Amino acid sequence: MIYFHAYMYGPLRGKVRLYSARGVTPRVAMSEDWELFASILVRDRGVRTPSGLDLEKYEVKSAKYGGSFEYQYHRNSWQRKFAADRDAGHLFISHQDLLRLVEVRYCAGSDLREFFDAWEAERPYTEEGRQRFRRSVSFGWVQENATLLLRIEDGEVTADATE
Repeated sequence: MIYFHAYMYGPLRGKVRLYSARGVTPRVAMSEDWELFASILVRDRGVRTPSGLDLEKYEVKSAKYGGSFEYQYHRNSWQRKFAADRDAGHLFISHQDLLRLVEVRYCAGSDLREFFDAWEAERPYTEEGRQRFRRSVSFGWVQENATLLLRIEDGEVTADATE
């Protein structure tokens, strides 16, 4: 929680005032912020691997609360990435209202098999020139099937299954 307060939630409070005064919409957090937050939460290293995972044993996805979680595969590494995604744990981070609500949910790659199998069956790179392939897991599916690890409301932990 120290990282969240010191580098994400706290600084955003001050930035929001500046952004609002200038009529600019703030970006809440970069994907790297969520990856670092997740690496601290699950005690895993954020080492880039040939598999394309965000952490050594986890894939980290973030979206605004209610939004879907996007997976992206690249032409030269999609098969390795599908294999890694099937074996990895998946952390889904939902946030809203400038981080006043944050939820982190977890599921095993095997729980997402139906998605990976369907996406792979599409044979994404049979189309010449296609460099990226994107698909999503819905917020509803994550809410229903992934385990809630952490909920933060107004900067305070209100649910914690990580201890």
